[in-house]
Amino acid sequence: MILSMSLIFQIEGLSMSSSRRRFLHSSSDLVALVTTVVATTVHPNRSWGIDMDSILDPSTTLKHPFVYSADWTGTKLPLLTLEQALQAENIQPRGQWKMGRWPDPILRRPATKVDSRWLATSSLQTACELLQRTAQAEGAVGLAAQQCAVDARLLYLEKGGDRHPVVMVNPHIIGRSPETQVMAWEEQCLVLPPTFVATVLRDAWVDVAYTTWQGQQRKVRLYGEASRCVQHELDHDRGILVTDHVGLEELESD
Repeated sequence: MILSMSLIFQIEGLSMSSSRRRFLHSSSDLVALVTTVVATTVHPNRSWGIDMDSILDPSTTLKHPFVYSADWTGTKLPLLTLEQALQAENIQPRGQWKMGRWPDPILRRPATKVDSRWLATSSLQTACELLQRTAQAEGAVGLAAQQCAVDARLLYLEKGGDRHPVVMVNPHIIGRSPETQVMAWEEQCLVLPPTFVATVLRDAWVDVAYTTWQGQQRKVRLYGEASRCVQHELDHDRGILVTDHVGLEELESD
């Protein structure tokens, strides 16, 4: 789920090599961190070592709800099939789904493709309406059903085909702008604490193929904010967060 963002700048002439250098720099930081952890775990007798038995002990694992701050408590939502998500007990009073909040493990689980048997059914129509109402209630310009612990590849965009709201079934990118037209955006996410802001590179435009709930096959080219939005939501659809797009030095220290 994403908030409306402003474009920072457009990177002209970004070469593959410079892009790779940034990626490798971030990767080297991660490797260094992992190396440090391994070094501390293979020598448990050292005073600064990590006791792997205590790490694997269930009594020491993270408990939920996780309180990040006075204004932020994480969730631990159960995974719902599309059938379960339509049951009354899983729908909030205002006719919407509950949204996951970091560090909920459900946010890392890729969604399952919607089976063709659901197409052109009133049940799928209801699911699409629930997703749209949830997004609108949360003030989001985009939302993936995966963010609500619903195991279905459904994606809502406030401005989709013809700049109108749309719910896409099984969306996927089939074309994208040249890498030299990559654009940088400041992004936040409603499943993450509001203090976190990431600078993320996105394709200037993307071609997306999807199915409507009625079973019609559609293709649309999205530009600018709509392009950024659909890329952000498709990341969620695969269990990817904006935190995965930044280096360790950009993450909050706690």
